[in-house]
Amino acid sequence: MLRRFVKDKRATSAVEFALIAPFLLLLVAAILAYGSIFATSLSLQQIAAETARATIGGLSDAERKTLAQTKLNAIADDYPLLDVAKVTFAFDEGSGTELSRITLHYDMTSHPAYTLDQLLPLPKSPISYSLIVTDGNGVTS
Repeated sequence: MLRRFVKDKRATSAVEFALIAPFLLLLVAAILAYGSIFATSLSLQQIAAETARATIGGLSDAERKTLAQTKLNAIADDYPLLDVAKVTFAFDEGSGTELSRITLHYDMTSHPAYTLDQLLPLPKSPISYSLIVTDGNGVTS
């Protein structure tokens, strides 16, 4: 009886699948998680670029900051992967130079991909993008 049971190979593929399936499912989940994080990161990078581009028309630091904040508020809803409430905006005047810095931070802690943070090495939250823009006030250096 035991000899016949050892030689029976009918269920070997089911056992092999049961051993491999968790790793395959984790691989698929990792691909989806990293893909969504990458897409969110690219969305934030695009918003930062558009916000920085909007500051070029400002004549003063206060006007440039207002233009950047207005542009951020106007386009943030066009990016469905980002929650506008989690975007932090910072504007640095550059203290006497003709340069301004736009910085956006995005809190990723409640991103759907971070449900797998115990299983996968995910990027740290928040993600940030910073751009330096030459002021468009006609001053040459």
